[in-house]
Amino acid sequence: MEIQSRPKLIQRIILLSLIVVVAELLYLAIRRDMITFNPILVRALEVVFSFVISLLVITVILRLTQNRVFNMFRKEMEIEQRIIISKLYSIALYSIAFLVAFWRAGVSLGNLTLFVGLIATGFAFAIRDLLLSFFAWFIILNKKPFQMGDYIKIGNEMGLVTRIGTFFFTLETGTPGEFIKVPNSLVLTNPIQNKGEERFKEVVKVKLTSMPENMEEKISELGTFLRSRVPDKELVKVRLDADEKNWYLVASYFISFKQEQLKTTVLIEINRIFNQHLHEPIQTKN
Repeated sequence: MEIQSRPKLIQRIILLSLIVVVAELLYLAIRRDMITFNPILVRALEVVFSFVISLLVITVILRLTQNRVFNMFRKEMEIEQRIIISKLYSIALYSIAFLVAFWRAGVSLGNLTLFVGLIATGFAFAIRDLLLSFFAWFIILNKKPFQMGDYIKIGNEMGLVTRIGTFFFTLETGTPGEFIKVPNSLVLTNPIQNKGEERFKEVVKVKLTSMPENMEEKISELGTFLRSRVPDKELVKVRLDADEKNWYLVASYFISFKQEQLKTTVLIEINRIFNQHLHEPIQTKN
């Protein structure tokens, strides 16, 4: 697998090479007095030439080594972690190109360090949300609060995790073809409810005011209804529970994220079967 397509890097190399050739021809023409330029413009041309040369060298190095770096840890790391390593490698090389260009322009080491610090601080402040999302990406990949294929609820968003990107992860909702992109930074500020891979356990518990005489028949009727609605019929359970003061009807079953709305149907059915014995009528929302 290649982390960056070869055509893009090759196009970048060709473009930078053309710029270098044009800048070199212009520079030679100035040196041989074929063209007259202001000394300040000549110095600016030298700086640009140095900068383009640095970018060209770094791009060639990336073309030759980036995919090797990406595949170097194939057995030790997951693909997401190898993508991180590869991106950091690219950023480090291009940073070196910028530093070399500034150094060739005559910027002292002290001024260069101060300049880099100021730029980094301003840049970090400007993209702090992206940096938080990038940092949260590390947490998701290493601490694994959820993985692709898990059904989760975070904040007000809920769905199946289909992709974990550098800055966003994607949730598939119960509506076919509907997706939500959630910033990774929400992982740092919101509790996550992970309901597992593709299916999760739903538990419905309602309070009873009295016990019907034909309780077993009603429990069996509700169980038959649930088994007609869910794929894992053998995991459907309907039972009675109690504490010191009250009796409760408890129904549990496993559903996929696409059946999230089934709970409303179940509550309506419970209301129909146990209507006269419920603590209060069940209110459902469409």
